[in-house]
This record gives sequence, structure tokens and C-alpha cells, in this order.
Amino acid sequence: MTTTVEPGQRTFISAKTLSPQAPTALISREKFNDVLHETNSVGLLLVQAPAGYGKTTTLAERLAALQADSAWFRLDAPDNDPALFAAYLAHALEEARPGTCPQTVKTLSDTGFDNLQAFLTHLLAEMPLEADPLYLVLDDYHLMTSPEIHDAIRFLLRHQPGYLVLVLLTRTAPPIGVAQLRMQGRMLEITARDLGFDADEAQHYFESRLRYEVSRESIERAVRRVEGWISALQLVAAHAHTSVEFNTMVEQFEDGNQFIFDYFDELIGRQLDTDALGFLLRTSILDRFNAFLAMRVAGHSDGQALLNQLISRGYFVMALDSSGLWFRYHPLFSAYLRHLLACSAQENPRSLHQKACDAWREMGSPEDAARHAVKAQDPERIVSLLKQHGRSFFTEGLFTLLQQCLDALSPASIADEPMLTLLRAWVAQSQYKSDEVEQWLAAAEAKLKEHLSEDDLRSVQCEFSAVRAQVAMNFGDSHTALGLATDALEQEARFLPTSKVAAASVMGEALFVEGHLKEALARMQETETLARAHGAHQNVIWALCQQSEISVAMGLLQKAYNVQERAFQYAEEHHLHHLPILEFLFRIRSQVMWEWHHLENAERCALQGIEILEAQGERWHLQSYTTLAKVAQARGRQTLCADYVQKIQKMLASGEYHIDWVANSHATMLSFWDAVRDRDAIQRWLTAAPEYTIDDATNHFLQCNARNWARAYLSLEQPEKARPILEGLQQVAERTGLQTDLNRNHIALSHLYWQLENRDQALHHMREALTLASTTGAVGSFLRLGKVLINVLKGLISDQLIDGMELQRAERLIQLSQQQRDFSRAIRITLDEAIIQDIIDRPDVPELIRTSPLTRREWQILSLIHAGLSNDQIAEHLKVAATTVKTHIRSLYQKQNITHRSEAIELARDLLSKIQGE
Repeated sequence: MTTTVEPGQRTFISAKTLSPQAPTALISREKFNDVLHETNSVGLLLVQAPAGYGKTTTLAERLAALQADSAWFRLDAPDNDPALFAAYLAHALEEARPGTCPQTVKTLSDTGFDNLQAFLTHLLAEMPLEADPLYLVLDDYHLMTSPEIHDAIRFLLRHQPGYLVLVLLTRTAPPIGVAQLRMQGRMLEITARDLGFDADEAQHYFESRLRYEVSRESIERAVRRVEGWISALQLVAAHAHTSVEFNTMVEQFEDGNQFIFDYFDELIGRQLDTDALGFLLRTSILDRFNAFLAMRVAGHSDGQALLNQLISRGYFVMALDSSGLWFRYHPLFSAYLRHLLACSAQENPRSLHQKACDAWREMGSPEDAARHAVKAQDPERIVSLLKQHGRSFFTEGLFTLLQQCLDALSPASIADEPMLTLLRAWVAQSQYKSDEVEQWLAAAEAKLKEHLSEDDLRSVQCEFSAVRAQVAMNFGDSHTALGLATDALEQEARFLPTSKVAAASVMGEALFVEGHLKEALARMQETETLARAHGAHQNVIWALCQQSEISVAMGLLQKAYNVQERAFQYAEEHHLHHLPILEFLFRIRSQVMWEWHHLENAERCALQGIEILEAQGERWHLQSYTTLAKVAQARGRQTLCADYVQKIQKMLASGEYHIDWVANSHATMLSFWDAVRDRDAIQRWLTAAPEYTIDDATNHFLQCNARNWARAYLSLEQPEKARPILEGLQQVAERTGLQTDLNRNHIALSHLYWQLENRDQALHHMREALTLASTTGAVGSFLRLGKVLINVLKGLISDQLIDGMELQRAERLIQLSQQQRDFSRAIRITLDEAIIQDIIDRPDVPELIRTSPLTRREWQILSLIHAGLSNDQIAEHLKVAATTVKTHIRSLYQKQNITHRSEAIELARDLLSKIQGE
């Protein structure tokens, strides 16, 4: 049956046919321009995404930016009445482009139509055949449930004029023959994946909304946690008043957020019956699922039908690919469902995880099965999985999964199995828990003597030696490590085939730290070959990373880069993007990029390293934070650099790290303290810094550790204490061929002799450093010297001591050094009344400064904003409450017509430069 479109005079709500008003902090989304331009050839643009993805805002903003004509019809549930739908549709077209359908509007009022198809026939007949492009936007189309309206849309799509583009904004797939339209190429689609903010868009949004600075790392983490969901990012912007609150709120998203829980409560409301809600709760334990998994876990005979029902309602069920077979819940929706599951007395999560474990195992996915076995706290299933797949978990580098599995088992059950003991020991070693390693190995040896043959016992002891060799390397005992690794290579590995690969790797590592670089490189190349033969992906990547580090030590940074490219290619070929070892690869790539002063690439690699290890915990981010601090300092972003240095200090204080990590972090901390002239911090560091021995500095990290002492003395203007350290390091570096350290030592020696006013020696060492840089490509190490570098390099140029490549390099370094911001000058003024008056009296100061004078405190805060301090740091510096600082900033912004922090920084830079001689 069709419904008559009844005649009658109607009152129209203007807002329903107007383009929506732009919200605050609107960002331009030019990436959708191409899609809108292509709609002329298809006629339909389907914009489908769950609530809160900015469907309406995005389309309204883009159509306005492109100056496109559009007719908007914002639908409500009552619009399922065909007469009301027809009236508003005609009214929207006539409002957008007067003269489009006046007769249709009159007929609607006077006589009406027999049905919607008759109405559309009359409308389409009256519309001109040709005209400028016009977008007809039907917003919230998911509210339409009338079959007659859906049929009307199909009719419209078959007969619309060429210039008319229909745009449907909807949470669900509309029943208008979408599949056929897609196959025929007659429509374009924008999905939640397209609409969600990427990191660049989120950064732009937060910069326009927040009055404090947030690091790129924090922004990317926020985008990952909410998968670009705009409403969630808006929630953070509205409720996080400091960078600390921002990070805390983002971290809490993993377990849920009450505001978002309330949102989902309202979204679901009473729409779900018991079966549908039960299905959602039971399947919420799955990271991803298809119909088979859903049926096995949820206990429904027709999981696909229930799944389709949920998808049709516009819930946060996300397709994993275009197959339409695999799905997952949005992480925030999943957290909400798990919360409901935990509160439900009718469900048994342990039983659900056991079902999921068995289902994944049937489907040939042991990793997923093991994760659910752990969550089910089921030792029997865990042991069964480890016996069958534990070796592959290890070779693929799934240490976190192994640790979770082994933590769930009793010590006795592990000690009875050599393979489980080896896995337990290697996992403990990877966590730098050396004491635990020996405890596990010793306990197993005591038990295994009771029932293993002499040959089997000897074999397992050799494999145990491989673990012990790596532990010895972690402690810097290369001599012991070599002996144990040699012992491990004597017999074939019976229990963990990659034990010999690990032993070979340790031998290469030991040769490296002892300064035998060529031999170490050859051994690591052999290790790579052996690892490839075993299909040990973890060990292949590790061997390539070690080859890269050795190449860096030899001063062959381009070669190191090329080796890294091979590692990235191997990871790509074998689909290893999940492997934690890739963090090591990104980390050493970021270090090369920083040395070459490719700051954006260095930052990107450090951020990717953090993303890879996000699930492992923050303690593993130390090296990435160190790179980000270096990048922030090089860019002159003092607040970010200070924040990262603070994080690094806390991490070093709360955990034990290899001296390589410690030395690298300390070098960055010292560089920052030197830049801000914090001599007290440097002096405190000297009282607790790791000891050094010059003769043992046969590798890059012990060279760095000792050089840190020398740099600290130079910062404190005690060059005589630094000289024996640097001269000793230089001799060792020359003997062992540590070319990159030679380069860095020459730079430090140049600084030392400049302090001693020995100009000739300072220029000599700088010239040597520039010569070495022709091979290493070093830039970052030079720039760490600060403004002293400019004086020394200008001395070399004025004395005509360099030419060719060295001259070009010196000129580039001078240019880069001049661009670097001097942190020490940022907070060197306490603005008193005389200085403030000096600024105001200047003729080139904006009139707004005179008419809206700042208070003395506001001037001080302005100078500290310019210095890059956060609100909390300003409060600490001025010894006042953070709320007081916010009050002053609000007043300052109002007086100067400022909306966000970047404008305040620009104003301060302009004003303060007038009295600082910049």
C-alpha cells in the first residue's frame, strides 16, 4: 500500500533546511575535496559512520569552503510521514535555489499527490534539465524507517538530473540498493575510517582549542586510543585542563570513561532485547571475530543474523576489511561492553575465554588462543599451547605473550620441562631480570638431573649457557659471555632450536663491545644467515640492527642506513609489523636521522617505536623519549624538552637499564641542563653518575658515558678536569676504529680548548671533526655544542683553514646553529616597572599594548610563555597557584585579543626581542 501525500499548509522549521552552523575550533578538511568533485559523475554520496564522527560538520564545512550550492534536509523520526517528507524536501530545494520547483510546492499545498512517486515525478519534471551543480543533503537518514521513503529515494536516484547530487548522512547502511549502486559504480562512500581525525588533524584541532602545549606523542596516543573518533577527542579537549590531565584521561580510555559510558547508555537505551545484549556482552571479550567465533562464544546458532542486526543499528561494530566477514568493536565501545559484562551476574567471563581459546585453536590461530587461555586462568590449556607453539612464539618475538603464559604456571611445572624453562629464562632476560634467569635455570637443572640422560642433560646445559651468555653481556662481562656462548655452540640444540642462533649473536655482541668491529660485523652477518635458515624472524631483525649499530660505530652512517632498509624490507616481506623488535629498528633509525638533522624523520621513527611497544609499558619508551627530547631541543621547544627530560629522570630512577640506554639518556639530560644553564642539576648529576674507566671504553656506550663526565665539567667551566677524559677516550677510539666517537670527541675537545683560550688547538680539533663528518654525515653532534660552534667555525673560515666539502659543511652548520633557539636567554629577564615602561614607550609597540596595559605579573607570565613553560611550570617558577596563573592568562588574552597560546608566544617574541637585542 502507498500513502497519499495529503495537501495542506505547513509551518517549516528553518533549522531543518539550513546548512548547520560551524562549531568552534572547526578545522578545514581539504582531503574530502576530491571526493566531492567526483560526485558529479555518480549522483550519490553515502556518508556512513557511527555517531560522533563529524558527518554533518564535515560535509557542511567542505561544501561551504568549495562554495557549492546545497539544499539541506535535517531529518527527524516524524519525517517518516510521506507527506511531511515530501513537503520538507520540496521546501529545501526551493529555499536553496528559488524557482526550482514552485509548482510542486503549490500542488503539495493545494491538492497533494497520490503517493511519493507521483510527487517525485512532478518534482523531477519541473526541475530544469540543466543547471549548476546542486547537492541535496539528507542528514540523519538512519532515522528513516518507512519503506515508501526508501523506494522514493531509489526512484530519485534513477531519474535525478545530472547536476543534482544526493548526499545521505547516516549511521547505518540505507536499504536503497547500496550493494547494486556500489557494483555499478554509481555512488561514492565516506566511512568512519575516512572521517576520523588523523594525527595531523587532531594536532591542528588541539592547538586551536587548548591553552597548553601537548606533545605530538600524546596526540598520536590519543588518536590511537579513540581511533580518530572526533567526539572522544572533543571530550578530552573540553575536560583536560593541563597536559597532565590530558595524558591521564587518554590513558584511562583503555579501561573506560564514565562520560563515554553515559553516551553509550543513551545510544543503546532500550533498543536491545536480551538476546542482542547478551551477544554483545559475550563477544566483547574478542579482539576480532567472524560469525563462527561469535556463535561459538556467544552460544547463538545464527550469529551472523544478530551481527547484521547490530550493524544495521549503527552501533560501533567496525569491519576489519572489505570482505564483510571479520569485525571488531570500537575500542571504547568494547571497554563499555566489558564493563557491563563485569557487572553482569549472569555471565561467566572465564568460561567465555575458554570457549574463545578453543575456537581460535580450531581456526589455527594459537596466539589468540593463548591470550584467551591466560585470561581464562587455565594452566592446562596454556601448557598444551606452549608445548605445541611456544617455540614459534619465541622465534617470532612474542615475549609479552610468553611472559603472560608462563606467569600463569607454577614454578614446578616449568622446571619439569626444559623447553618451558628456556622460554621462562629468555623472557626474564628480555626484561633485564637477571637474578630470575639464574633462579629458573638452577631450579630446572636440579630437577632435570633426576630423570634426564647424561646426553640430554649436557644438551640442555649448553642451551642454558646461551641464556647465561646473554645475561653476562647485559652486565658488560664480554669475556664470560664469549666462554658461555662457545659452550652453547658445542652441541645441537634439542629443546629450543634458536639457542645456537642466540649464542652466535652473543659472540658478535661481545666482539663489538670489546672494540673488534670488523670481526663483530662478520659474526653478526653469520648470525643473520643462521637465523634466516631457522626462520627466526626476531633473530634476523636483531642481527641486522646489530650490523647497523656496528656500522654507526665505524662511522659508516650511510651503510648503517642501508642495513636498516634491509631490515625494514625483511619485516615487510614477512608481515612482522607486530614484532616488538621493530622498536629497536625504528630507534636506531631515529638516531641516524637525528645525527643527520632530519628532525621530522627522527621524530616519526621515535613515535613509531613508542606505538609498537605501547602495550609493553612506558619503561620501554626510554630511548624513544630520549630522541624526542633531542628533537624538541633542536627545534627550540623548551617546554616539551623539559617534559621529556623529567620523564627520563623518573624512568631512570624507577628501573634498571643497560648502560647504553643510560649513557644516551644522560647525554640528552646534560645537553638540556647546559642549554638552560642549570648548573645545580649538572653538579647533582656528577655526584651520582655511572663511573667510567677510560681503558674499557672500547664501544660507543662506554665512550658516551665517559664523555658525559667531560661534558659536565665543560658545562661547569672546569676544562682541566675534562681534558684527561677526552684525550684518553680519543686514544681508545683511534685504537679500536670508533670513528663516530672520534668525531664526537674532536667536537668536545674543540669546545674544551676554546674554554682554555687555546684557539689553535680548538680550530685543529674542529677541522678534524669536519673532516670525519664527510664520512659520518654528522650534524646533530655539532649542533649540541650551542653558540660556541659558530665562533669556532667562523675562526676556521676567517683563517682559511678549510675549503671544499669542509667549508660547505661549516657554513651549513653555522646557518643551522643560528636558527637554534638559545634556551638560556628565554628566562633571563625579571620584568620590573622600568623595563615594562621601556617597552611601552617604544614607537613600534602596538597601540593595543598602550590602551590595554598589562599588569606587572601579566608581563612576567607573558615572558614565561615565550620561554616555552607550561602553566604548571609558570606557577612553580613564580611560586603561585596554578589557578592564579590561569586567571592572569585569561586576563592577558582578553586585553590583547588573543585566543590561544601560539598568538601569545608570537606577541611575546616580538616585544621581548626589542629589549633583548635579538
